[in-house]
Amino acid sequence: MKIQTVVTGYMGENAYVASDGKTAAVIDPGADAGAIEAAMQGLDCVAVLLTHAHFDHIGAAAYFKRKGAKIYMHRDDEKLLTDGGHLARQFGETLDEFVPDVFVSDGDELEIGEMKFKVLHTPGHTDGSVCYISENIVFSGDTLFCGGVGRTDFPSGSAQKLYRSIDEKLFALQGEYKILSGHGAPSSLSYEKKNNPFRIYLCANR
Repeated sequence: MKIQTVVTGYMGENAYVASDGKTAAVIDPGADAGAIEAAMQGLDCVAVLLTHAHFDHIGAAAYFKRKGAKIYMHRDDEKLLTDGGHLARQFGETLDEFVPDVFVSDGDELEIGEMKFKVLHTPGHTDGSVCYISENIVFSGDTLFCGGVGRTDFPSGSAQKLYRSIDEKLFALQGEYKILSGHGAPSSLSYEKKNNPFRIYLCANR
């Protein structure tokens, strides 16, 4: 699997293009659809995998749906698409609206072309936040960052749920994984287990 990172929008959101050489899936296309599409190098985008429903992660999803891709998202974030919880208005933006095609659940295994993604439901940043695991890579959205964790002061956010998700779902993974988050630099699971400054809160909320 080949992965390309495209930093989108004024919030510097990381959109990821994963490809198997034939087809492509984009994880969190926040904005700049043209730049994301260019990174696909002519491959057919068949899937949009959303880690959560904030505007800076979903802004270009409708564009790729119109081009034929299916949008995958957890049902618990569907309400954010209709009640303003996507935060576009609060940040002076507009959202190109869409309806998800597939609602994912914890433990689902998705086959996108020759690529496989496992879904981990990791509520906390939002109720419907998920991470996608493929091979030795975790696309963590705004759940876990290099040296940080996601905010919990937006609609449906919960610090306790976030810490439990990270500790019981992500930090419980066996083996080494690369962490590709929604913002900032990549990291590794082992590094975050040892060095994430929020680890004291993670342990306290077990």
